Amino acid sequence: MGLLSYIDTMEQKGPGLLARAAQYEMMGQHPGNFYDWCKKHTFTHIALFQHDGNAYHITKSIGFDAESIALSYSSKDFWEGTLFTNGDWQSYNQGTPESGAFNQFFSEQMLSMISKLHFIKLDDSILMIVQEPDEEETELPPADIIKKELIQLLFLPNTQETGFETETAVKKGLAVSNANLYFLSVKNAVATAIKDVPFAEDAARNKMTDIIYEHIARICKTIFQNPNCSELGKDGEIKIAFFAKDEVDEQLLQFHIVQTLTDVVGQEAAKGIVLLMAGVCPNVKGTLAFLQQG
Repeated sequence: MGLLSYIDTMEQKGPGLLARAAQYEMMGQHPGNFYDWCKKHTFTHIALFQHDGNAYHITKSIGFDAESIALSYSSKDFWEGTLFTNGDWQSYNQGTPESGAFNQFFSEQMLSMISKLHFIKLDDSILMIVQEPDEEETELPPADIIKKELIQLLFLPNTQETGFETETAVKKGLAVSNANLYFLSVKNAVATAIKDVPFAEDAARNKMTDIIYEHIARICKTIFQNPNCSELGKDGEIKIAFFAKDEVDEQLLQFHIVQTLTDVVGQEAAKGIVLLMAGVCPNVKGTLAFLQQG
């Protein structure tokens, strides 16, 4: 039985922003989480930068590789001198003098696929959209809509979002088979992928490494869909509960994971991705303990 068959079975902010967020809450449905919101707008290469002390850096992204996420760590002065804060779109064609200032934020791989960059700045956050050469001219949503939705995403809890219901998924999975438990380590792969990125201090490197781990963990949730489960643990370790009626082909499983994550860490770094069997569990309590503890 092939792999595809297996897989089938706020931080407090200033009163001005909060007041605006409360007004926007009355204007319509909450946009959901960042990734659902991107899907709604069909954004395939997008990054959210947020202010962090004297720096800005990516906190959430889709379609970005690990090196580009790490390279996003940049000075507050750069962005304040480059983008104006009025909620309007600012667009730059790649290859022009104006766009050259942003090349520092991309790996060679990503830089080669950029046709145009679109930005919108909202107080302490920046949204970046990458347009590829083979894409038709991106029709950007009205800036006021994006501004409203971003404020909701950043400053209002989504009361309609219950999150990934792990316990329900595990119960459903155990109706198929015992839980096959795995450790997936991406620590060495990420370290290799960003080894040439210069950081002024280890704290910045550690922060961006953790953000990349979260980025990879989100991708793993798309690989191991309900009833399968995956949860980010410590130090670049992702825990997986996998359900299958037939014997799992672990080599095929690892091959699929590595193929999916190669776009994130690169071909050489992907050799450092390790999948280890942790055991088999027949019950909900033990499976949840494995996924959620430590």
